[in-house]
Formats: sequence, C-alpha cells, structure tokens
Amino acid sequence: MTCDGALGEPAATIDSTGSVERRLVGLTQLHPARVPPHDEMNRAVRSQRRGAMQDSGGFQTHDAVDGFAAQLIEKRAVGLADEGPGLDAVGTPTSGGHWVVVDLETTGLGAGADITEIGAVRIRDGAVVDEFSSLVKPSRPIPPFITSLTGITPAMVADADPIASVLEHFLEWSGLGASDSPVLVAHNASFDVGFLRRAARACARPWPRVRVVDTLALARLALPRPLVRNHKLGTVASYFGTATVPEHRALGDARATAEILLGFIDLLAAAGATDVEDLIVLTDQAPARRPSTPDFVTDLPASPGVYHFIDTAGDTLYVGSASSLKSRVGSYYTKAEKRPKVQRMVSLAAGVRPYPTASILEARIRELRDIKALAPPYNSASRRQGSQHWVIAEADRPRVVSSVTLDDLPNALGPFGTRAHAQRAAGAIARVLAQADHDSSGAILDEAVEASSLAVPNALTSLMERLSAQGLFEAAAGARDELSAYITGVERATMRPLLAAPRIVWGARRDGGEPGWILHVASYGRHLSSVVVPPRSDPSPWIDVLTSTEPIETGGMAASVASWAETSLLCAELCREGTRLVEWNGPLPWAQPVDSPLRDGRLRELLAHATAQQRHDPRT
Repeated sequence: MTCDGALGEPAATIDSTGSVERRLVGLTQLHPARVPPHDEMNRAVRSQRRGAMQDSGGFQTHDAVDGFAAQLIEKRAVGLADEGPGLDAVGTPTSGGHWVVVDLETTGLGAGADITEIGAVRIRDGAVVDEFSSLVKPSRPIPPFITSLTGITPAMVADADPIASVLEHFLEWSGLGASDSPVLVAHNASFDVGFLRRAARACARPWPRVRVVDTLALARLALPRPLVRNHKLGTVASYFGTATVPEHRALGDARATAEILLGFIDLLAAAGATDVEDLIVLTDQAPARRPSTPDFVTDLPASPGVYHFIDTAGDTLYVGSASSLKSRVGSYYTKAEKRPKVQRMVSLAAGVRPYPTASILEARIRELRDIKALAPPYNSASRRQGSQHWVIAEADRPRVVSSVTLDDLPNALGPFGTRAHAQRAAGAIARVLAQADHDSSGAILDEAVEASSLAVPNALTSLMERLSAQGLFEAAAGARDELSAYITGVERATMRPLLAAPRIVWGARRDGGEPGWILHVASYGRHLSSVVVPPRSDPSPWIDVLTSTEPIETGGMAASVASWAETSLLCAELCREGTRLVEWNGPLPWAQPVDSPLRDGRLRELLAHATAQQRHDPRT
C-alpha cells in the first residue's frame, strides 16, 4: 500500500456492520453550521444590498471591494489574512463581535453645544439584543432650526434628566470600559465620541478607554463615488436598504447605523476583513510608526510552529502559533499593528524562541499546553483549560458536576469551561421540565443531557418569544442566555467519542499543499504524537508504531488527561474533509442516527431567530 491515494477509510463514512466506517459517526453528529446569526432584518439588508449592487452596475461595487482589500492588506499585518483564526488570540470574528452603536442629537455642531438625546443599540453575535434611549436636558436653549431638524422641542426635554445622570446610565448599560468592553460604533464617530468625552469631562468622571469603529470611514473606504453620491448616514442607509430610515432622532439613527454595520460585515468579509480588529484598524486614521524589524525575524523558518516572545531574562512574554512562523512573527513589526497591549509586549521582547512543527494542528496543541504551563503575562486567551463541568440527570433533575466517568460520559452534557456556564445550561433544561407533564419529564431530561433531541431549544425559543411579546424583556434575556449555554453544551457533545476512545489513529494530507501524509495518534482526547509519511511511501511501518501506542491511564474518568480546548481541536481535525481513519479503539454506543435533527445546523438559527424577536426596554 502506498500513500499516493486515499489512506484508510473516510472519517465520516457509515455502514450498518459496525466496521471502521461507522466508528466516526459521533464526530460529525451534533455539529451545527456556524453561520453568523443575522436576523430577518439583516437578511433583508443583504438582499436589498445585492439588488443595489446590481442596479449600480455591479462592477463598480466589486472594484470598490477589491480596492478595500488592497487597503486592508496594506494597513494590517502581513500574513494575518491567510493565517486563519488561531488560539493565540488576538482576533475576534466580526460575526461574533460585541458592539454598541451610538448616535447623539445636540443643540449644535460646535464644541460648546449640548447633548439633547442619546440612542444606542447593542449587537452580539450578529443580532440586536438591547437598546438604550434617553432625552437629555441641555444647559442651553435648543435653536429653532435644530428643533425643525430633529423634532426635539424645549418642552420635550424640560423634564428630562441632565447629562450627568443620563451619561452614568449609558455607561452602566453599555459596559464601556469593562474588561469585556464592547466596540463603540458611530457614523462620524469623532463627532459622537467627542461630545461624550466632553460631557464626561464636564461631569468630572473619567471617559473609559474604548475601541471605536466609524461607519463613515468604512463607507469612504468601501463605497467610493460614484457608487454613492456621498457618505451621509441617509445615503449609506439607502445603499444597504436598511429597515430603519434615519430621521435625526438618536435611537432611529443608531438602529440604521447598526444595520449599516451588519451590512459592512457581510460586504467586507470578501475583502478579508473578518475580525473586529480589522475594522478598528481600518477606521483608525491616526498614523502609526513602523517599528524596525529585528534581525531574529529573518532567521525564522516559514513552517508551522509555535513561537515564544521572550524578555531580556529569557522569560516568556507571549505564546502564539502560526502556519508560517516567519510571516506571523514579522507581522508584529509592521505599522498596521496598533493594539496597545501587543505594542507593549513587542517593545519588551528581546527575542523569539521558535518551535517548528509538522502541522498546524500540532502547533495549536502545543500553544495551548505552553500557555497553560507558562501562563505568559500577555496571553489573554486559552488560559482557562483545566476546568471541566458537566450537566447530568440525577433524581429527575439536571445537576452540575465537575467530573464524569467514562461509563457516564454518553449521558453527560458538556464539557463547560466554567461552573456558571454549566449552571445556565442546567437552568435551560429545568425551565423545560417545569412546563412538562410528569410522564414525559423523564424522557425529556434524558434526551436533553444526551443531546439527542431539539426539545429544549424548541421550548425555550417559544418561551422567549412569549416573554418578549408580553414585554418581559429581562426574563426573555435570561432564557436566551440559558439557551445559548445549552447549545454550547450540545455542540461540545461532539467531543464525547474522542474523550471515550483509548486510542485513535488517523491520517490527513499535509498542510499548505506539501506532498505526503501526516499520521496522528490520540488517547482519551489528548494528542500523543504524529509522523510524516513521505510521498509514495508505504505507511505500514509508521501505522504499526502508532497503533501499538499504549493508551493513557485515566482512572476511569472522562476528560482527565486533556483540556476541552485540545479535544475540540482534535474533533475539528477529524471532521475536516479529507481526513482518513486508520484505527479506532473503542465503541460508540451513543452515536446519533444520520437523520438526527441535531445534524442540520438549526440550533444557532433557533437562538438567532428568537433573539431577533426581542425588543428590549432600555430602562429595564
């Protein structure tokens, strides 16, 4: 046998005999498509935008996007566009971003004017989840022409709260300045942010350090004339076909700007702007100094691997992984790198320790392990890997536990990285059980922790819609958070077959089009080793070595030897097209049927749809 063609059997092939083809069914089940959860409004935006593109000639739009892509490549670090999402983690996908879109109405345009209204919209995971709106009592009269423009009269603001109170409520609602602070978005952001900053100064309160995306700057970059006649809010809103027409009222204009942001996220993804940080960098007009590239970068290999930035004492500052060590490390020394934390780290770095690997998978696994072992001060992600929590059925109710046995694994939902996250998932199940009759509650509970039905998602989405229709928005938001946690547990149920397998050996084509195959072996969800098989070579000797590898001792407990993050990487690799199974040592008694409803990707769509129905009262 040679490695010119297929190696072993397709990982997702199933037959009825229980042979090798059947053994990876559990890895492809319960694996919903990760589609940005835009609501119906956003789908309409995309549809109307496509129509506008066609009406405007199409070629101009494509040329604009191509030009934007060129600017993106110029402004951000070389190699980031091809790197893909890594676990070193500095990038957040735009589809999963946390945004607060704000708009102000004022008594005038100058620095001496006062704010008369604040409107804002919160976006999470591509869907509007909350709104804020408040009139503000200004310290000076509203000019008649401003009243004519906005419709805000002196009588309307006479009993409104002053800016100090409204600003306090807005900052508390928005979470700006918190550890997980959202990105602030506005159309002509310098105007709105400038007024908010001056208001904070006048109220003797600090203005938080915030990341800002300006949709006006995005429009100027991606929608050049004559594609649009100008870049005013109303014109850009018309181009995207927003459901809300801007009319110089703060909340309405914020809603329109939010729709514009979602439209840009879709439009600019084709240009490579797929991360929140891309949009921040592209709309930041401040010039950046290009740091000098140290000599040690030129000596790095172009292979996959892990890199450690080290200080003068040799201590590790930061750990990352890359498909090309040379390109990735070099990207830190470009003028496009504007993240303050990264710039501080680079300024302290005295060198880089490279650790080349045979594959990107190995690089990302080593990255996880090195971060856990070394706890580098500049790694903000991938630290919490050891915590494991599960939801099981016990005494006719869901219960959160910190460990499960291998025997109980098929009937455990998870793993969850925090106890709070697991408790929210358990709360989702408990809500459904509370509404079920006694005869069916046992089956619902069992199916919920087995992740074998849509009973919980269907019930909770219906509940969310009822609560929203009744104006009980806080209760609806609580149900949404519980449903989101439950869906996370279902998605991670794809790891259970790997966590139960004493040994699995698989092969895949090498990364980057390199000739040959790479063989991997894992035990109970932990990667053990790998070997590269040269092209046109008999893989049998390497297979014999890997298949003779002794399993890890687990003491009968699931997830005791590997972090859930590492097992997740292995699961994704095994589900990747082209992966070939060599050996699976262990049964899959809980494998879902091919026609399971959890295979069709509806879970996230259910959550997005229910979230889109909510219209939150900003004062609740």
